[in-house]
Amino acid sequence: MVGRMLSKHEMTEGRKKLQDILKSRPEDSEEWNEAQNRFQFIDRLLKECLGWQVPNIRVEEPDGDGGRIDYLLGDIAPIKAILEAKREAVSFGDLPGGQRMQVRKIAPLLEASKELNSAFNQCLQYCALKGARLGIVCNGPQLLVFQAVSPHGAPSEGECYFFDGFQNYLDHFPLLWKILSPEGISENRAYRDISLHRSPRIPTKASETIPDPTRYRYRSDFQENIRTLSTLLLEEIEDNQQVRRSFYRDCYVPVEANNRHTLLSKQIIKHRYRRVAPDSSEPKQLRAQREWNNEQPIFEDADLGATLSTRPVVVLGDVGVGKTSFFENLSFQLEENDKNDSIFLHINLGQKGTIATDLRKFIVQEIVELLSSQYTINIDSEDFAKSAHYKALSKFDEGPNGSLKSLDPAQYQLRKIDYLNELINERASNLQAALAHLCHGQKRQIVIVLDNADQRNFETQQQAFLIAQELSASGSCLVFVALRPSTFFDSKKRGALSGYQNRMFSISPPPADEVIQKRLQFAIRVAEGKQQLASLDGIRFRLDGIVLFLKATLRSIRSNQDIQAFLGNITGGNTRSVIELVASFFGSPNVESEKIIEIEGRTGRYQVPLHEFTKHALLGEYAHYNPQSSLYACNVFDVSSADPREHFLKPALLAFLYSNSGVANRDGFVMGEAISAEMQKLGFEEDQIRHALRKLARNRLVETPHAHFREIEVDEGVLPDTFHYRATSIGMYHVRKWMCSFSFLDAVAIDTPIFDEVAREKVVEVAGSFFIHHRLEKAKIFREYLEEQWQASGIATAYFDFSEAVRSQVGSFRTVEDFTKRQK
Repeated sequence: MVGRMLSKHEMTEGRKKLQDILKSRPEDSEEWNEAQNRFQFIDRLLKECLGWQVPNIRVEEPDGDGGRIDYLLGDIAPIKAILEAKREAVSFGDLPGGQRMQVRKIAPLLEASKELNSAFNQCLQYCALKGARLGIVCNGPQLLVFQAVSPHGAPSEGECYFFDGFQNYLDHFPLLWKILSPEGISENRAYRDISLHRSPRIPTKASETIPDPTRYRYRSDFQENIRTLSTLLLEEIEDNQQVRRSFYRDCYVPVEANNRHTLLSKQIIKHRYRRVAPDSSEPKQLRAQREWNNEQPIFEDADLGATLSTRPVVVLGDVGVGKTSFFENLSFQLEENDKNDSIFLHINLGQKGTIATDLRKFIVQEIVELLSSQYTINIDSEDFAKSAHYKALSKFDEGPNGSLKSLDPAQYQLRKIDYLNELINERASNLQAALAHLCHGQKRQIVIVLDNADQRNFETQQQAFLIAQELSASGSCLVFVALRPSTFFDSKKRGALSGYQNRMFSISPPPADEVIQKRLQFAIRVAEGKQQLASLDGIRFRLDGIVLFLKATLRSIRSNQDIQAFLGNITGGNTRSVIELVASFFGSPNVESEKIIEIEGRTGRYQVPLHEFTKHALLGEYAHYNPQSSLYACNVFDVSSADPREHFLKPALLAFLYSNSGVANRDGFVMGEAISAEMQKLGFEEDQIRHALRKLARNRLVETPHAHFREIEVDEGVLPDTFHYRATSIGMYHVRKWMCSFSFLDAVAIDTPIFDEVAREKVVEVAGSFFIHHRLEKAKIFREYLEEQWQASGIATAYFDFSEAVRSQVGSFRTVEDFTKRQK
């Protein structure tokens, strides 16, 4: 990885060096040839004054046509800047004045000096050859800095910085340092400042013309009732003690189920967590045996219990993949298997112990209570304690108190009882002794799971791991600590995990459509009264409506592969997210619940169309799309600069990551610098690319190996180029299925700056309307505008074709067109 370029000294030292160089400059310097000028002044300006050093500066590189490029500044690929040196005698003359050291027009300078024009064109040619975006021409006392590539016109028609005279260098050395030091070149300061001066203003979004663009749409009483019941039946049901056992029996989807609808390659799915381990080894999938007994291990990995009995096992899984569900389901399976005599203790730190001041005491007491409530094991009872502390009591007899056994039996018994009470009152050591007795004395397999520690603060997470380490150290039980990859990475780098070598297992998400189908089936049984639920007894609202809605939704998901693909990809493997998406669909103010229930009740065969789901995913509870309205959608057409070509940067970047064009690792990650280099070939600026990477990562359309930007905060000063990225299923669904559909273009048209005034005015006219014919008109105008911008962009690459993406979603527009015709 190439790091950020840094100067070898401070700016004040650089200016002092320049003063010394100019003082010692000989009077005959005008007679120096180009090589002498480079050696005597330009070399020293770059290295001694501005702090450049090898390997970030190269000289005399062949241009492939018999010539040589004087200076190449920046990393090997892509080169940041080209400097063309001329001898001092080649004066650029008395050039037109401008405001002192501000960005100025370059054309008057080129017109006034044939020598400068010639040097400019030569430098421009070298920049094109090497892909450099910044050009510099210097003859000693005069120095020109200009954009070699710009989306806003030819470089000769643009702006520049021009230093005219050595005194000018000294007077404005802070500016010279800002734009031409290694840091300045690395961060594109000159290019960015010229762009800010040159670029037109970004047009206002159509949403700004809507009186209240971020207003909520409030539910009707009918929708509110539907929403309340859906929350109870689809989300809260798993925590209801009355039906938990049946819920996990009927609704659990094993992790080995086939994710057939995901757009990600099998290779990426297979190596989902490979980058998490320090040595990039692949964590095994954690799976339970289908059948087991006292002589067999619980888990498929036969040596898991034996080889790791003195160390906790780290179980990795992204947010919402089902880590808790895996262990909850395993717990119920163990209880129902008569052949098994295992003890399974699941402690959910996301739900319990949040107000405990001492986590260690809480976990110890929680294990004691679980042993009592789930297995009727009272480790504080006299008989159990005597067995657990057999060795300690034997030592008691061997000590001085043992003599009382024959001399004073009553006193002996009293002291032995006091001693046993002391052992019991030492809660942590008493628990360790009890677990040892259960494991070695009663031959029972003990599994302890510390779950959802990553939902707590960093300090609590570290305590949880240290407690797990202590529990494991005796070799009496197998302890699992369930963590997110990002939490594991952070802890490995600066927390409790840094001091331990742990074996890791992973849990991958089950297919989203199967998860939600099973939940809907279970919810229907409960709503119909086939599965009793006491919390429904007091609800006066008739359940017939929610049953009809549930059945229509279940039928639609089962029969429509497009809906299955949408649910499976847009939630990115987050099982919790897909459940929340579907649960909030019921009673959403943007879904016509009463119409769905009425038609389903009348016909018994209503099909919820895909666009109803996607509209809900785009708008949520809001009347109009805005960046906060959706947990699932990202406006990939939004821009950070006044460049209409940027509408296609994020889609092209995502397509590049998914294609075989990038230099990807086995697990699908591509270095940020390689992404930047590729996007620069398409004509995008580094600042645009960095902004796109940050936004895509924060919105989960791309991911880094350890979830930087999304879960691990990254300081704005850290360049996103330094991370590896790969496209997620969310990102691929945006590019391949969603971004050119009617529902998406209808939603984001008002959230995208439109550079064509005519198109912008047409979108503004219907921006706030909810009428379907206005929405169709708006989406069509926006689509035509984007197609025109695509044709004008000149972007040509094998891995992304916006026109093809438009053609693939024509059907979504046709469906709406047919509907509007029927309404007339």
